[in-house]
Amino acid sequence: MNNKILVFALLALFSYSSGYSQEKLVSAGQNPAGKLPDRKLKTSQVMELPFLDDFSGQSVYPDPDKWSDFRVYINNTYPLDQPGFGVATFDCLDSLGNVYDYAEIQSFRADYLTSHPINLDLGGDTTVYLSFFYQAQGLGDAPEPGDSLVLEFYSPGSGSWNHAWSVPGKAAGSFEQALVKVEGAVYLQAGFRFRFVNYASLANAYEPSLKLNADHWHLDYIYLNNNRNNRDTVMPDLSLVEPVGSLLLDYTSLPWEHYKNIGLSAVKTLFPISIHNLSGNRYSYKPSLNIIDLGGMGAGYHIELNTEEIRSFERLWYEAPFNYGFQSEAQDSAIFSVELDLQPVEQDLIPGNTKLISIQEFRNYYAYDDGTAEAGYGLVGEGAGNGRVAYRFENLVPSDSLIGVNIFFNRSFDKANQKYFNLGIWNEINGKPGDLIYRMNGLRAGFSGGLTQFDSFLLDSAQIVPSVYYIGWIQVTSDFLNVGFDKNNNNREHIFYTMDGVWRPTGFEGSLMIRPVFANKSKKTGIKEIITAGKEEELNIYPNPASSYINLDYPESWADSRVFIVDIQGRKVFAAERIQKQLNLPGLGTGTYFLVVQNPSGKTIHHKLLVSHE
Repeated sequence: MNNKILVFALLALFSYSSGYSQEKLVSAGQNPAGKLPDRKLKTSQVMELPFLDDFSGQSVYPDPDKWSDFRVYINNTYPLDQPGFGVATFDCLDSLGNVYDYAEIQSFRADYLTSHPINLDLGGDTTVYLSFFYQAQGLGDAPEPGDSLVLEFYSPGSGSWNHAWSVPGKAAGSFEQALVKVEGAVYLQAGFRFRFVNYASLANAYEPSLKLNADHWHLDYIYLNNNRNNRDTVMPDLSLVEPVGSLLLDYTSLPWEHYKNIGLSAVKTLFPISIHNLSGNRYSYKPSLNIIDLGGMGAGYHIELNTEEIRSFERLWYEAPFNYGFQSEAQDSAIFSVELDLQPVEQDLIPGNTKLISIQEFRNYYAYDDGTAEAGYGLVGEGAGNGRVAYRFENLVPSDSLIGVNIFFNRSFDKANQKYFNLGIWNEINGKPGDLIYRMNGLRAGFSGGLTQFDSFLLDSAQIVPSVYYIGWIQVTSDFLNVGFDKNNNNREHIFYTMDGVWRPTGFEGSLMIRPVFANKSKKTGIKEIITAGKEEELNIYPNPASSYINLDYPESWADSRVFIVDIQGRKVFAAERIQKQLNLPGLGTGTYFLVVQNPSGKTIHHKLLVSHE
């Protein structure tokens, strides 16, 4: 019997025989934000050696100049102890972030990563090798022994794909390196291609909402070249492993108005530096931290640290001090670019992976999570229909009103977790959820969150909440809701659940992807007033993803606003002094950008913009 089937069968037996619910953490899929439909292969595009990709570009999909499909997810949150920043993750999800509709409990071919044609007509040279690092599971789900990761080579002459290498599924381990020789006249010619594919399987779960994404593999440093041998395993590269991430002490994001109320006391005094030297050589580097207000109005921050040295094959993780309170003249939201640059003295293999950008956003919500779900959380079992989950927050501006909540739901097979639930708010008594002070019935996981992938639920009346409060859900069915769970930020001390009226702390490390939303209200007010206020400052952009232009819908009160577009490196790539209903996007390459609109009074709206050229 498939091990995964056995595990779920035993879980089902225990849950239904014991008569009470239990909390459960399951594997999840990648954040579909930015996932695009498969790109059609440009058959005339033939690449020359060397072929090298370490997936350090800050995009969620593969580099279209190297790969012909978009099924895998480029990220830095699922692997463990990755060689460098960025990996390609394989799982059971399609390009749109849904479980494959043909997924089954038997192993099936799921994700592909396929190279463009490559010229291997090298005049008799037979020293061509393909190397790569791979890891099973990481922070995801362990592939079953019957599942596998497979490498296939394409023969231009016969037009066929042939097996070249594979590894069976297994539990989490460290990254391993494979080195595969490309030999034979059928491959050593112009038009050679290679591809990776994972064989995956769904769990035969007793409950449809537990038929989930599974079987994760992660790839890094894919390198194809000639003049190699079977001992050529060293990558002469220095890489950052992690960006700085959030610089806030207790949260990853705060409402801008709330942050301004407490200022520097909400900001860390140390930032992390994580480096890996994959080379046999020592490297010298001089780290710098640069923070830029992408609204262009606030004073930035820059610090140069002392020159350091890292030994061959060494990993370093340490913290460096800084002292900066985010400053901007923006009134209701702000966005900052946080750049960490190693500034290596010696040149290495891939210079671009020694400088990483993270984005620090301040909008209208509190968040503990980083926006990516490595797992899914919920309650299961016979008593789950009576279960409750509560998440602790502090309100830093007591006069403001809680007007809604954003919740991230992972996808189950055939949308089986698209179920109803009730929203609850509790006060705190003796360090745990206390009295239920608000309840809103009849909500449903709808997967309608657009690019953010968070479902937004507006309260039927704005609420003045205590300085410490809990927000969460009250189950009305026994179905597993599969709420996003961020494993990279641990806030387990804030998560509680109950199945019998007694609140218990969670047994899992991580953060629920639930975000309370606030508005600048001084008292309770009807929802009609809130909706009207929101529409007055609403901005919609479409299409998104875009290629050559975008349309903008905005209220007339924003007609005199200026608009600009910023790339992921924090550089302005487009600017206009007056907003228009349609903006052309000349020269913008495939990637992730931010559209920033700023009205004359200083209010700012910003949206994530994805550009794709098929």
